[in-house]
Amino acid sequence: MHMELSSQQKEAVEYTGTPALVVAGAGSGKTRTLISKMVYLVEGGFDPQRILAITFTNKAADEMKDRLIDATGLTLQQFPWVRTFHSACYRILKLHCEKVGLHAPLQIYSEYHQKKTIKDIIVDRFNLDKKHVPVIAAQISNAKNSGDPEAYFQHNSRSAQMRLLDIYRIYEEELQNKNAVDFDDILMLVRNLLRDNPDIRRSYQEKFQYILCDEYQDTNDLQEEIARLLMKNGNLFCVGDDWQAIYSFRGSNVNNFLEFQKKYKGSKVFRLEQNYRCANEIVQVANDLIKYNDQQMNKSCFSSKQGGIVECLEFGDERAEADWVAQKIKVLLGHGIPYQDMAVLFRTKFCSLSFEQSFRYFQIPYRMLGGKGFFERKEIMDLNCYLMAAVFESDDAAFERIVNTPKRGIGAGAISKIAKMKTMGMSLQDAARKALAEKILAPRIYQPVSRLIELLDDIKMMKPDAAVQEVLDRVGYLDHLKSYSISNSMDYTSKVENIEQLMYSAGQKDSIADYLEEAALVREDKKDEDDESGFGVNLSTVHASKGLEFKVVFVVGCEEQLFPHWKAMDSEAGLEEERRLMYVAMTRAEKCLFLSSANYRKGQFNRRSRFLDEIYSSLDR
Repeated sequence: MHMELSSQQKEAVEYTGTPALVVAGAGSGKTRTLISKMVYLVEGGFDPQRILAITFTNKAADEMKDRLIDATGLTLQQFPWVRTFHSACYRILKLHCEKVGLHAPLQIYSEYHQKKTIKDIIVDRFNLDKKHVPVIAAQISNAKNSGDPEAYFQHNSRSAQMRLLDIYRIYEEELQNKNAVDFDDILMLVRNLLRDNPDIRRSYQEKFQYILCDEYQDTNDLQEEIARLLMKNGNLFCVGDDWQAIYSFRGSNVNNFLEFQKKYKGSKVFRLEQNYRCANEIVQVANDLIKYNDQQMNKSCFSSKQGGIVECLEFGDERAEADWVAQKIKVLLGHGIPYQDMAVLFRTKFCSLSFEQSFRYFQIPYRMLGGKGFFERKEIMDLNCYLMAAVFESDDAAFERIVNTPKRGIGAGAISKIAKMKTMGMSLQDAARKALAEKILAPRIYQPVSRLIELLDDIKMMKPDAAVQEVLDRVGYLDHLKSYSISNSMDYTSKVENIEQLMYSAGQKDSIADYLEEAALVREDKKDEDDESGFGVNLSTVHASKGLEFKVVFVVGCEEQLFPHWKAMDSEAGLEEERRLMYVAMTRAEKCLFLSSANYRKGQFNRRSRFLDEIYSSLDR
């Protein structure tokens, strides 16, 4: 099966010899080009098992594998290296972890574990308030993604009163003691491995005959460096769109994209300019908007679809805005556009509230995109922590989470009594075992602690789905859920459905360690792992809508301080990213695009967004 390619796409696909960058405008068939490139390589004699194709989300990796199997007739097993950055690097790290002072099986710390570890460090050793945890966690993440954490902390001393470098060093020591890595370590340690071990680097350069990288505008410096360390003979093919680079808050560096030709001598740039998604009216207004940015690669996007609508509106307050949108949706529904083909996009989450209220009043069904990721849900974290505590006995965060969940009378007092038993290098679970052996626990907690330890020992070697079932049966977890979500039977039902989904995915793996590794690597997607169920108008932040398309889009809350967001307004780079974010929002619309502002929001007066002014002047032309 061959996909139809435009001449622009075909030229990029068939080019080899030096690194290539494909600058792919919104809706220009970027994924199709990437997949055709892979098919082209395989048909030209490259071994599919030796092509590294990197995506940014598991969803994108799965979609790519499905399309490759369709296009080539090969099996899933023949594409082992179509993966996310983290998942590809973790495969490499697992094989060579002893070189960085770790041993298999490694534990990957979830966000919950990471924050719990940081909290314990800053509260116990630095006497800081636990409210600082999110900021410190974000700083540590940025430091690792910069590729040189020590230098990062020496430059960013603005949080000096928190002695970040000291906290970071203790945190690293903790991870090392637990033989664990956090999410950002996966990349940093693999970069170190490849950089510092020429033999390992050469073996992977030999292994990978070609490297393809999706969403290249979203790479951070570490990811860019890893791709460069793995590349051989200039066999590198990157696709993306600098106009849609919206993740600098996560450490992405759009300059990797803009300076591609400087970095890779003799490289070639291809442009895909035809938008197959949006009507030309929308494409042209979006083009005009992005031209206000200095930092960009020029391209002139166009579409052969005509008849799009772009309108800007102003309202007195957010209530009037939401009511107008609700009534407009009713009208469009009458014109045959189904609810699920319409979306309301906003810059920040709080904006959704007035729309939720309005939609309920007008009886319009809706769903929120980008809700809590599956593995962040309470019931899933509880059950996964049972499995973690069984397999990784040194995991204090997991053990502490389950020791009294469901309640079994082991309160904070009992836990600190157990913790006092710890000696050098002992985990909380070791201490509990010691307390049992030395019979120092009060009789009423001796029994429950002993039953818990017994349960952990029993499930350790079980298959993961059997282990989850065992936990459910022996601790009465479903009854605990029932009491926990009593007010809302739907809530209970959806929690049980989540657990069934967990059992199903756990059943696909042979051991608990394998299952937990998979679960940890899927978590990086939580930003776009929304609740797929449900039907209705889509409510979403702009970030969570990237890559999606709708017939009708309402971009709401277009006011100064909100969109562009006040946090981004003090730097030119920040403003340019906000403008790219507006570009992403606009190019989600196929046919109708409505942009609105309210003079008063949350009772405060705001000027309409400069972006609306820029769009108005484009519409007037």
